[in-house]
Amino acid sequence: MSEATDRWRAWKEQTFGNDYMIWHDGLYTAGVAALTGQPRDEALSMLRLGLSLGDDHAAEALAAMGDAASVESMRAKLADAQGTEKVRLALAMHELQPDPVLAEHLVDVLRGPLHWAHRIDAAMGLRRFSGAADEAALLRAVEEDPDYLVRYHACDSLLVRWGIQPAEVTGHREIFERVCGPKDDAPLEAGDFARFREARALLEGLRERG
Repeated sequence: MSEATDRWRAWKEQTFGNDYMIWHDGLYTAGVAALTGQPRDEALSMLRLGLSLGDDHAAEALAAMGDAASVESMRAKLADAQGTEKVRLALAMHELQPDPVLAEHLVDVLRGPLHWAHRIDAAMGLRRFSGAADEAALLRAVEEDPDYLVRYHACDSLLVRWGIQPAEVTGHREIFERVCGPKDDAPLEAGDFARFREARALLEGLRERG
């Protein structure tokens, strides 16, 4: 492990907490976003170091600080990123320099073969976009993704994008009951996917009614 990596990890834990805290509570960026003067410069320097070392949490914090100067470094990392790392980098870039094309990276993760945790991050992140192609990807996830939590978060993202209240699928009983999978981790069957398709149709009906 290099000296730079040790320095970054020590600063990251002191600033944001340990890995478990970040996983459980999310990355708390308000503290660094509120910094001014020399403390802000020091934080930017450390976060840029973290980004150079491949830590996508650094990109998230840099976006919260409005550091547009880091966008090109993020773009370079995005080229080889996978899964949640790709999602976080694309979202950070979009926050700093909004670009609907960046949604394509999240769609790639949502449609890909990685663990459901990565696909959930992509489904949740797509609520920050509004394009037709990424909407279609979310609808496809509702009816085709084999994991309940991915379908669930895809539904929520669509409701948020369409401005429908409540913006949680649990508030739309007919849809929620259809998007759930079989109990006790039983294998999915054709009838389950038929219900998922019904959930999609009901969602699209909500959109049409406004």
